[in-house]
Amino acid sequence: MSKQPIDCRRGILPRCARTGRHLYRNAARCRVYIALATTLLLIGCGKPAHPAASGKVPERIVSLAPNITETIYALGIEDKLVGDTTYCRYPAAAQSLPKIGGFGSINYEAIVTLHPDLVILHKEYDADKERLDGLGIPYLETGTYFIADILDTIRDIGKACGAQSRADELVQNLENRIAEIRQVGQTFQSARPRVLITFGSGETDAIQAIGPACIHNELLELAGGQNVVEGKLPFAILSREAVMRLNPDIIIQLAPDMEPVADPFEAWKTLDSVNAVKNHRIHLLTGDYTCIPGPRFIQTLEDFSEIIRQND
Repeated sequence: MSKQPIDCRRGILPRCARTGRHLYRNAARCRVYIALATTLLLIGCGKPAHPAASGKVPERIVSLAPNITETIYALGIEDKLVGDTTYCRYPAAAQSLPKIGGFGSINYEAIVTLHPDLVILHKEYDADKERLDGLGIPYLETGTYFIADILDTIRDIGKACGAQSRADELVQNLENRIAEIRQVGQTFQSARPRVLITFGSGETDAIQAIGPACIHNELLELAGGQNVVEGKLPFAILSREAVMRLNPDIIIQLAPDMEPVADPFEAWKTLDSVNAVKNHRIHLLTGDYTCIPGPRFIQTLEDFSEIIRQND
């Protein structure tokens, strides 16, 4: 089983690290978002947050990532958001905002013309932080892609943007739902189903799998499942033979923006010796939220929990 990290470059369609072929386009955004987590795991959590120069509550905010944009809307302060990235598609209103580029291709002239008093970005965006420093634009750094970090990001944005009470309420609601799902998941402790989480549209020659060092693994464990992929990396590229050796009980396929299909089994039927395929325990999740580490992670957790319960 190969455990090399996926060769995913921000802002371009990634290629399979094993075959060199382009991945399906419906999986590209998912891989872009998840690949950022790999960077954080390798370089750490970054420098302390850069404080707003005036100390005042910002009135003009620019977001440099989809999960940040979604957090701003979840906190009810979208009236302060004056610009976001080309990847910010949820909620629908975010699509009509002025765009400042995307991962690895930020347009600083566009940012300047928006006259922001705060830019919110990820901690690993070192080059972007340097540019913002040079332009004298205050910024707020946000955290990584595990649940605790998402909750911290909600708190940090709420505190910096005058929405602390709403942030506390949102975090409490998420924590309550996590606790409920964890309690259900604990009923599977003695016989946790073994699960393979993949992303892409079902190419079985080189299967893009989620590893242990990823939020999806954390969500799976809370839901009561056990990841068949081991090691310390967020991703693995598996051959057909590796999947047959791992023999998962359930396959969860993440394919954001892919059109739902009547029977996900069709893409996997050539691996009919695998328990998940043999028993038709294959589940396709096509919501874009499955690969965005923002407040909607709770929907992915609920999806995983429902799948585990269905297959009990």
